[in-house]
Amino acid sequence: MDNRKRLAYAIVRFLQDQLRHGGLSSDAQESLEVAIQCLETAFGVTAGDSDLALPRTLPEIFEAAATGREMPQDLRSPARTPPSEEDSAEAERLKTEGNEQMKVENFEAAVHFYGKAIELNPSNAVYFCNRAAAYSKLGNYAGAVRDCERAICIDPAYSKAYGRMGGVRAAWPPGRLMSGMISGGHNPLGTPGTSPSQNDLASLIQAGQQFAQQMQQQNPELIEQLRSQVRSRTPSASNEEQQE
Repeated sequence: MDNRKRLAYAIVRFLQDQLRHGGLSSDAQESLEVAIQCLETAFGVTAGDSDLALPRTLPEIFEAAATGREMPQDLRSPARTPPSEEDSAEAERLKTEGNEQMKVENFEAAVHFYGKAIELNPSNAVYFCNRAAAYSKLGNYAGAVRDCERAICIDPAYSKAYGRMGGVRAAWPPGRLMSGMISGGHNPLGTPGTSPSQNDLASLIQAGQQFAQQMQQQNPELIEQLRSQVRSRTPSASNEEQQE
């Protein structure tokens, strides 16, 4: 069962409990109702999906984690056994095939091969990082960021994953907006093809500030890592697009 849906369901149940017993103001209750609707729509769950319920409520799980108590076995991730030599070799072959598909811009096939490699060896950060590149080429930025984050969880010192995630985040709508306005391609208040007006520049500054604040709030460690990457980068061409 998809653990993301189980988590979303647990959050929805928690928010509904707060609506009933949280003693919130009318404005706060209205905000919670909107949040519940958004979660249900985004994850495809409803309060009636009792099959998604966990043995404990979200506050109970949080309290157990905060106090260091042992969690029930069914709420913990199962321990993974290391892949066999045969599986490791096959995973490398699949990764290489994925790299070949990237070279000919067959990105969907690359995602498939990297995914098969991950199934055989889910502890290899390179496979996730390479699949993130393929996802990015397909415009699946959420999937790319998720794979970069998983690569970093596996190997926190894997610098390419940090750099790739920064590039993916820059390709998201806030980043594309700023890039387009700088080049003059996105000029909503001026004539197409002309230089940006003062209003455009003000909008650019505002968008840049909002984007920077969002990045800083969401992942301050990533920002610091990217700054370190920029400081240490040599004039030679970046190898972030190359697959390992």
